[in-house]
Amino acid sequence: MFSIEEQIKVWEDVTAQPELLHKVANMNFAEVSEISKLRETWSAEEVGVAIELARARKSAIGRLDNAKSIVSDVKGVQQSSSSAVAKWKAKRFEKCEQIFDACCGVGGDLLYLPEQAIGVDIDPLRCWMANQNTGKKVICEDARTCSELKTASILLDPTRRDINGRRLDIDHMQPTISEVQAICANAAGGCVKLSPAINLEDVAGIGDKREVEYIEDRGRVTQGIVWFNSLSTPDIEVTATSITSGETISGVVKAPRVSGEISSWLFEPNPALERAKLHGNLADAFGLWEPAFGLGLLCGNENIQSTWLTSFEVLETTSLRLEKVALALRNQHAGEVEVKTRGGVVDPNQWQNKLQKPASDSNERLTIFALRVGKKRMALITRRVRQ
Repeated sequence: MFSIEEQIKVWEDVTAQPELLHKVANMNFAEVSEISKLRETWSAEEVGVAIELARARKSAIGRLDNAKSIVSDVKGVQQSSSSAVAKWKAKRFEKCEQIFDACCGVGGDLLYLPEQAIGVDIDPLRCWMANQNTGKKVICEDARTCSELKTASILLDPTRRDINGRRLDIDHMQPTISEVQAICANAAGGCVKLSPAINLEDVAGIGDKREVEYIEDRGRVTQGIVWFNSLSTPDIEVTATSITSGETISGVVKAPRVSGEISSWLFEPNPALERAKLHGNLADAFGLWEPAFGLGLLCGNENIQSTWLTSFEVLETTSLRLEKVALALRNQHAGEVEVKTRGGVVDPNQWQNKLQKPASDSNERLTIFALRVGKKRMALITRRVRQ
């Protein structure tokens, strides 16, 4: 077993050998003979680290601006914020004087924080990687006992994966939720990066004042952020941010009006808006309603132009039986079909595969919503409107 100093030395040696990195970047990782050939020139440890680095850089493409040069293992990339999200969060720290990125990992957030920001991590290898990736000072210390975090502005990113890569819930992350609360109690303000699945009630005790922000990036809610104390927005309970559109919406949660009526238009909220439960605020502004309590989808009598809503024109409704839906699709001369659902009413992939038999050469792409509205199970045959 290598000591941590020996592990860092191997990583230092590998990142300084462009020939090895070039060969590994262009090889088939599953080809044993290619790996054996590399070991004729480099040690098994060096080859192993080079392969891990190549895999990490490949997995970072499309998410991290420094994907081609990042120094990380695959797990470090998986735990990093995307560059777009990291830049968004960094904006709130621009006027802060003393900034620490606690549990900084390989430096995905630290890279975009103001120049004076300092990284903190308990893992010496992660500290070395963060320094390589950002050029900033990194302290190898446990965030739970790091006295320098007191009175500073902090970005805290608890580990939410175990050694097998499984995602952990808020009660099993490290530091624990109670330890996070203790760290934040002594800080001037900042943010805690948590799971997109967090609820407002989960984060009570993180600071005296708090604002929960849900961030959508490329169609998915990737982070739930708790801004607390000096970096929270006064009188704001929750915020939804779309990195895709560059827009944000904040407020106090307002439940949408509920009616079982299915109208001529169906609207799918941006996932961050729905996760923040702010779709009710938008529904109130546009005169929309929710067909069933907690469904998340909205209905209206006319199309709404909003980057927060994807519009679907309702062409036909039918009972949720496969043969009925297939008939409706033939009547609509459907070509390609996508299936969406809420609450696991059907298996979308299974239904999509069974219905992907166009009756004609039509290019008409239709979307089926398989829903439970009250006691009824129904299918809405819709056409997505490009705006």
